[in-house]
Amino acid sequence: MAYASQSGRASTDINNPRAFAVCDRCAIWYNHYQLRWQYDWAGASLINKRILVCSNCYDNPQEQLRAIVLPADPTPIMNARVEPYAWDEVDRRQVSGYDTTNAVTGIPVQAGPIRVTSLDDEATEDKRVTQQTGEAPYGTNQLPGTDPNAVTYRNIVNVANNGIGVIRVTVGLTSGFISGQRVIIQEVEGVTNANGRWTITVINQTQFDLRNSTYSGTYTSGGYVINDPSLPPGFTEIPRTGPL
Repeated sequence: MAYASQSGRASTDINNPRAFAVCDRCAIWYNHYQLRWQYDWAGASLINKRILVCSNCYDNPQEQLRAIVLPADPTPIMNARVEPYAWDEVDRRQVSGYDTTNAVTGIPVQAGPIRVTSLDDEATEDKRVTQQTGEAPYGTNQLPGTDPNAVTYRNIVNVANNGIGVIRVTVGLTSGFISGQRVIIQEVEGVTNANGRWTITVINQTQFDLRNSTYSGTYTSGGYVINDPSLPPGFTEIPRTGPL
């Protein structure tokens, strides 16, 4: 007749005696060195549950109890520039700060109506605002300011004497021009000395005088006026700015 060992699964060796211990889960005897601490996840780290168990009773730490550690947010971008989706949905832009001066650069900001930057879906008809190089009016790559949709392009309808011998130019509308602004006049016939670069004085909504000019001849036809892109109005040299 066989009997179960009174020492359970612990071994006894008179030459190498080792302590007995009871598993905290199954209550079976083992040698103490065969038991190990039970660990489990608590948050982001493993904690000791303070129970000694045998290899059969040991549970692997439960991953569902482990906290998910999210990485740190990325470093913010200084002076980010995102796509201006609202602007992309319109074909016009409004000039701001009429007849004022940029506080940082000191460059005057001219007045003017809404500027056309594109015309519907006809790519070949798109007009760019105030070009720096290009061709004649209505071309796709125009001369400075010769876009008829730009603020400072105007067809000349008359050139006359202002009463004191100074050339007075009449256009459809002087909106977009300010006194002291430099302009270029071209293709005037009859009063040919009106052609060239001038500083203007705005008289009213349709007329301006060419400073230091002398009227001679009789206007017959033609001519247009554009902003002189070489210098801002009121400046005799290129504006300079310091650190922003």
